[in-house]
Amino acid sequence: MSEGSREVRIRNQAIGITILLIVAAVTIWWSFIKETQGSPVAYTNPIYNHDAPDPTIIKAKDGYYYAITTQSEYSGKLVALPIIRSKDLIHWEEKGSVFTGEQIPSWATVGYMWAPHITYHQGKYYVYYSTKVNDGDLLKGMGIGVAVADNPMGPYKDKGSPLVWGTGFEKIDPYVFQDDNGKRYMYWGSDRQPIYVQQLSDDGMSVVGEETAVMSPGIQSREGYDYLVEGPWVINRNGYYYLFYSGDYCCRDSGHNPHYAVMVARSKSPTGPFEAYPDNPILEKNKSFLAPGHNATIQDDAGQDWMLYHAFDLKEPSSSGRILMIDRIKWKDGWPVINDGNGPTSTLQTDGPVIKQRN
Repeated sequence: MSEGSREVRIRNQAIGITILLIVAAVTIWWSFIKETQGSPVAYTNPIYNHDAPDPTIIKAKDGYYYAITTQSEYSGKLVALPIIRSKDLIHWEEKGSVFTGEQIPSWATVGYMWAPHITYHQGKYYVYYSTKVNDGDLLKGMGIGVAVADNPMGPYKDKGSPLVWGTGFEKIDPYVFQDDNGKRYMYWGSDRQPIYVQQLSDDGMSVVGEETAVMSPGIQSREGYDYLVEGPWVINRNGYYYLFYSGDYCCRDSGHNPHYAVMVARSKSPTGPFEAYPDNPILEKNKSFLAPGHNATIQDDAGQDWMLYHAFDLKEPSSSGRILMIDRIKWKDGWPVINDGNGPTSTLQTDGPVIKQRN
């Protein structure tokens, strides 16, 4: 081999090594960025093509996102308060339930396990839920119970009696909010009654003081969506408390067509008074999805707000019930905006939730 050929070979080897080092460095850098800052997870609605009504969500201490929904059928069996889990808010899998059929509290009613809310408090997970009170008192209708566990998957131990109850279904759809001062509040509402709030005890197992009405039905909304108001969810942003709520008819049953949307109001106090957004609703039907509503919210690893909710899929009428959806909440002039007011997204969204890489 000539001297010139040897120099060319050495130079080519050096170039190859340099390229490999650059590729390795870029790979390490990108892995570091994904781990420390996260990267967006693309999605197309629905994100969970199974009946998943009235979702609640929490990011647990193990780094997973857990959602719990109203009762639903899995493999032909009615599951009370199903639990689903995700690493990235987009890909979900069924993992279990708050109660098995045999574990449903004796004071509750099988077939009436609705609209849960999961929260973390003093090292434990609390699931508040709606059910028909079954304690022998015929005057009692729906009530709100609570069960507690050390882990989001349980096992859960029920309190054994309702925190509050009503004569109809006005005491449903619980939501628990903790203010910056440590006070905790429970919201609920339906049956064409106002949405109410009442302070929770320190242990979260009872209410204290008096209930306060914070949003009455029929205040204002296009197409009368607020004829009935339910599904409260409260967050603190931009110096305001934002109350998200839905109405007025969620479901396909008894010959009724669903007529449902998400609305919002804001206040300087968690107990009101609340000012309704003048252009409610902020999320309503479009050509792809019907009756979006009963939302939850969650922040991704970049601090962006996301809304989870259920809807009926008009593109796939054979889909299973109220499927799980997600869309980003953007903020404009002090109010939340979803998809520029065009209803649920139905195409590929490449700027999905930003999630840090986890092992």
